[in-house]
Amino acid sequence: MKSILNFFKNNLKTLIMSVIFAIIIWFAVSIQVFPNVHDHIDGITITAEPTSYMQRENLQITDFQQDITIQILGKRYVIGTLTAEDFTASLDLSEITSPGTHTVDVNVNMVQPNTDYQIISNNLTASVEVERIISKEIALDVNTNSINVADGLQIQTDDISLSTSNVLISGEQSLVNSVARAVIEPLYDGVLTETTKINGIVVIYDADGTKIETNELEYQSDNYTVTIPVYRVKTLPLNVSMIYPQNFNTYSIKYSIFPQEITIAAPADDISIENLERIDVGEIDLTDITYRDLQNSIRLPISLADGYKNLSGIGTAQVTFKDIDSYGRLELPVSTENFTILNGDPSYDYSFVTSQIDITAVGPSDIIKTLSSDDILGTVNLLGTPAELGVKNVTVMIRIAGQNNTAWITGDYKIDIMIKEKVSEEEND
Repeated sequence: MKSILNFFKNNLKTLIMSVIFAIIIWFAVSIQVFPNVHDHIDGITITAEPTSYMQRENLQITDFQQDITIQILGKRYVIGTLTAEDFTASLDLSEITSPGTHTVDVNVNMVQPNTDYQIISNNLTASVEVERIISKEIALDVNTNSINVADGLQIQTDDISLSTSNVLISGEQSLVNSVARAVIEPLYDGVLTETTKINGIVVIYDADGTKIETNELEYQSDNYTVTIPVYRVKTLPLNVSMIYPQNFNTYSIKYSIFPQEITIAAPADDISIENLERIDVGEIDLTDITYRDLQNSIRLPISLADGYKNLSGIGTAQVTFKDIDSYGRLELPVSTENFTILNGDPSYDYSFVTSQIDITAVGPSDIIKTLSSDDILGTVNLLGTPAELGVKNVTVMIRIAGQNNTAWITGDYKIDIMIKEKVSEEEND
């Protein structure tokens, strides 16, 4: 052992030089015997640039393979020094014309061209996700569920006004199309006592009512104002006034009105609604009611004062008569001998030119079938009518004689009267 150690000590320089020469000889031999070798490079970064067509069609790359591995062949002393930074890789997007998942070619190139090696990888491909970027206007709703109002008051959602009626949402087509509703959420913690303008933010929801929370959609989410209308609300019965002929038995005819009541609203500061007890829809003159009206019904518009709202949404009241099966109609001629002229100018003489007119009576069948011409009276009231010589066509009011009548004359009637200058008694002599 001592002799071996002494040998290394005495010949160390020679041994080291021998090893170095051996390596140099091995390197030289390997270059001559094996001039080219294969290797691979990992982690080459891939870039993706939309084509002009994609830009025109709003096609945007949303995801793609980020790096790739290649195979190379070349001089050992060159290949051994290469890294991923010595190469570029890009997606060939020239064939992409629609959104979706696409498999495209990857083009790989040397940063510095070098003839001592080559890229031998063929048919390199990568997956890329493409979405169409679109914009869509969505009508805005308002959520009033979180707003409190004072007792006796109510929010009228139909009258809510917005600073803008739509919101423009932009982003990937699939995301934009998933938006089903856009709702303004008012920012208000108090109790409303009158119509108030308040601020709000926009929240978007999908078709299932789930809130969409993403940074991949662009839209204005704040700086909205909404005017919340507050009304006083009251439910009131409807009323119709019936005008009856002279001496008519008002309890003999029955009718109903539909709807019996409606709900109305007035501005919160209008307390006069609290004093209302009913809503009058109009008058019905029984002399205008025909037998056909009895069989059907009479419609009257429901009108409200300015500023009031009909929350029931029923704009017409329907008056229906009851027990109409027992009613009938009678047409008969009536002589003007039973007619009277009132309030004529005493300086003139008046006489009837028309001797007979046909009238129509409506009422219970057992009553009208017994009527005769003698039961029908007429009155011509000339009050306010200027006296003019000659024949004049005037209105005559027709009625049924007697008390507590349950039948009536329907329709308008006119007759001709003659107006002459009154002859004095001296002229008669």
